Amino acid sequence: MKASRGRFTQFKILSTDESLRKHIVKTELLTKQSLFNMLDLNEPLVIKAVYNTDEICILHKNNLYHIQTTDKVITVHDKEALYPALKNEMKQKFYIIQKSPTSNDIFRHFVTMHRNTALSEWYVASKTKKIRTTFNPLMSEIYFKKMEQVVIRAATKLGESYPDCHLIVLDIACDWRRNIWIYDSVLHFPNSKWSQYHILSKKLELRKYLPNTDLLTRETFSYYLHRYQSIILKPCIGQNGIGVIQISRKCDSTYEIHAGIKKLTKLSLDEAYYFIKRCYLSKREYIVQQRIALATINKCPIDIRVVTQKMSAMWSVTGKIVKVAGEQFFITNAAQKLLTLEQAIYDAEIPQTYIENLVPQLNKICLLASDLLEENIQGLSIIGFDIGITKNGSLWIIECNKVPDINMFNELEDKTMYHTILDVRNSKKQ
Repeated sequence: MKASRGRFTQFKILSTDESLRKHIVKTELLTKQSLFNMLDLNEPLVIKAVYNTDEICILHKNNLYHIQTTDKVITVHDKEALYPALKNEMKQKFYIIQKSPTSNDIFRHFVTMHRNTALSEWYVASKTKKIRTTFNPLMSEIYFKKMEQVVIRAATKLGESYPDCHLIVLDIACDWRRNIWIYDSVLHFPNSKWSQYHILSKKLELRKYLPNTDLLTRETFSYYLHRYQSIILKPCIGQNGIGVIQISRKCDSTYEIHAGIKKLTKLSLDEAYYFIKRCYLSKREYIVQQRIALATINKCPIDIRVVTQKMSAMWSVTGKIVKVAGEQFFITNAAQKLLTLEQAIYDAEIPQTYIENLVPQLNKICLLASDLLEENIQGLSIIGFDIGITKNGSLWIIECNKVPDINMFNELEDKTMYHTILDVRNSKKQ
């Protein structure tokens, strides 16, 4: 029987390991009684949805209880009134309650743990700063070395219960007394964009084709905007471009938020991040990426959909088609036009000197990526890659999808690729 993927189950699994128990923040399933028990600790509390990212904070100050959600603060006078007020703000059925992080936590990171297979050892794949620290890099590294043994042990314990999960993100902190605390764990299965990024970045040959990517936090939001001026935010789990946002820092130090065809301006970085947190991060985890300046046709961005399929124990490229984004869209999911690769290259006015090796390079990238993804996704037989192309012919892996839409190939005048994809797919069913 498979273990539940909810937060509370993960905490219970970690608690069965005696060496980890002392590092786990006190956590209970939310009930009226557990709320009252936690209030007796006289510390700030946080309530988290078991199955998504919704959070509510509780602060007891001046004999009043303050409930802070993503968009408002509610004040009640006693704890009897607190529980009904909380229930009114809860959007999910199940929540956990735990001690909230405090200013004593001087070192706080999301630590991404990865393993190549269910039998492989876990290792630290990346560290994402969650709060700003005054530590210099050397001190930060000293603190992290102390944490490393704990995060490896935690990932190993969770990995035993979730053998098909090869990437886990741990929310971990260290306080002034050098106590190490695990505040949260998030499982990323192979359909997660964060998991796919780490799978593909293992291959040195592919790394240069991947946009710089990290988990979205207040710190990475600020860093990426400062470095790239324009960034893309994507939900870790999602498809069809739903929830994808572009943020640009303008020359007057304002911030433009572009979602779908809608644009709005925020006057400061904090205001922009607060809007993103309230409207998007309260629902699911996000990654942040550098924005790639895609080639355009009539000022509309384009990308290349490449389909690979498993044939006779080897991966083959069976289709390529170019999607032209709709007017005012920055992504091609809402395509206004579908073109052959040859026609799109001509229409985008990409110089001939850049495209001589384009097709071989495109094939090589997608076949290498297919081999890597297959190692982590059982039963994989078809993949759809969205490959970005710039004005100078540079290629970038934007996304990969294990259930690609092949009907778009049927819209081309020449149906050869569509029938090839269908024939290979149908041969697998026989």
